[in-house]
Amino acid sequence: MDSALVVGGRTTGLVMAAELARRGVPVRIIDQSPGIDPHVRANLLHSRTLEVCQGLGLTEALLEGSVAEKGIVFYRDGEKHGENPHAPIDSPFPFGMSQSQAHVEAILVGYLNRCGVDVERQVALVSMDQDDEGVTVGLERADGDREISRCSWLIACDGAHSTVRRLGGIPFPGDRDVIPYILGDVVLRGGEELDPSRGHVFFHDSGELFLFTRLPGNRQFIVATLEPGAQLTGEPSLAELQAIVSDRARRDFQLSDPLWLAYFGINYRLVPHYRQGRVFLAGDAAHVHSLLAGQGMNVGIQDAFNLGWKMALVAKGLADDRLLDSYELERRTVADGVVSMTRQITDTMEEYTDLSADERKAFVSHLYTPESERLEAALHLQEVDLDYSASPLSVDGKGEFEGGPAVGTQAPDATELLFEGQAISLYALPADEQYRLLLFCTEDGKLEDILSAADAAGQFSNWLTPYLVFVGRSVSYSESELPFKVILDQVGHLHSRYGVSAPCLFLVRPDGYIAFKSQNINAVSEYFAQTQLIRP
Repeated sequence: MDSALVVGGRTTGLVMAAELARRGVPVRIIDQSPGIDPHVRANLLHSRTLEVCQGLGLTEALLEGSVAEKGIVFYRDGEKHGENPHAPIDSPFPFGMSQSQAHVEAILVGYLNRCGVDVERQVALVSMDQDDEGVTVGLERADGDREISRCSWLIACDGAHSTVRRLGGIPFPGDRDVIPYILGDVVLRGGEELDPSRGHVFFHDSGELFLFTRLPGNRQFIVATLEPGAQLTGEPSLAELQAIVSDRARRDFQLSDPLWLAYFGINYRLVPHYRQGRVFLAGDAAHVHSLLAGQGMNVGIQDAFNLGWKMALVAKGLADDRLLDSYELERRTVADGVVSMTRQITDTMEEYTDLSADERKAFVSHLYTPESERLEAALHLQEVDLDYSASPLSVDGKGEFEGGPAVGTQAPDATELLFEGQAISLYALPADEQYRLLLFCTEDGKLEDILSAADAAGQFSNWLTPYLVFVGRSVSYSESELPFKVILDQVGHLHSRYGVSAPCLFLVRPDGYIAFKSQNINAVSEYFAQTQLIRP
């Protein structure tokens, strides 16, 4: 079977390796660091990230000690100006949740270990050479030992300064913001009355100060602008950050116990292609942007979810290599939008100090999202409005009906389902390694018809798992008599969310997006005929 080497052991790489390992693909993951990074390089888990983690059984641990991120409070010259609340979205996780990247990494490392894979620490990639059959890599350990290894694919999850990207000569076009920043992961005292579920943005003549949603342990992640074009070297001091906080926010805010202090600059960069032969790029190795809006860690994790199941099918010989081309088509478009969005937000914030006194008075008022637009903004921020309808993996079937979610969009959740004797939601179903075929049988449908459709789908058993969906709290026959998985839609919530009024099917990708739907319950073969995914 084909194998993979994941370079980079942070969140993107950990999810990438775990997605392959849990599907039985031989995988190694290396990282140059000695362990989990204690520095808060990201501090927000978006709703979509939590949704896709729910079926893996990870959300409870991921959310331990977290705080919901429910809005932003604006201040001008230290005085509160107003609040821009986030609208709760229709999700088991209606708000993004603040959580340190270190905690997320620890949970993902444990999950990867349970999948039978350990991160090989203090191992660096020093060379790579690919051919039609695979990639030959040179690895070097901290003690100087070297190894030449071979893999079918190499996946770069090694961040903005990616060694894989450099060795492959892959360009990383873009530019750098002229305004430098200072950051600190500190304990903040004197601001106990600040709502921990809000981010706090302070506008001042000397620049902007961001107090992001509070982290576990009552720690605060603080970021502030510095003088444009300033050449900064080394590490800042706590006193420097304290002076900025006292000047732009309040003098009674006292900082202590710095876990991390650093200068940094914002880059906006995106690789032209996510694939170079047998080398793939994901996360910050493929795209970097402003940290405002907290997109980075989430986009990288979802890159990995997108590529993992596709690569597993190809590795097992169940799909043509062309399936992997859909990864770039789907995910690069997302990253392009994130780069643009975060640049617009950041540029808008940075404009404040260039305004006149009168313009500054009106500036903050223009930052508020009208109530009529808050839900749409929240859906975009939480990454649940992605649309893969242009993907070659999205197929509109004959007899398509207008109701329910559109092909290419996220499969909606539904509650009050009964599965294998347990009350459960759709997102909480154990994650499938394959496509999920939902065959809806309504009252006017015949059981023998839906069983026949499920039997016919058996020719694609390497690709999909059928679920028979019935309305009600019980059925007139024993579920054990059926050779298929059965979902009881106890109050009709699932049928309602999917616009079902007659027997039909929905085919859901392993990463939770609608691939195909039809009112012809025997039409699943249309999908595979049109996509031609199965290797001939």
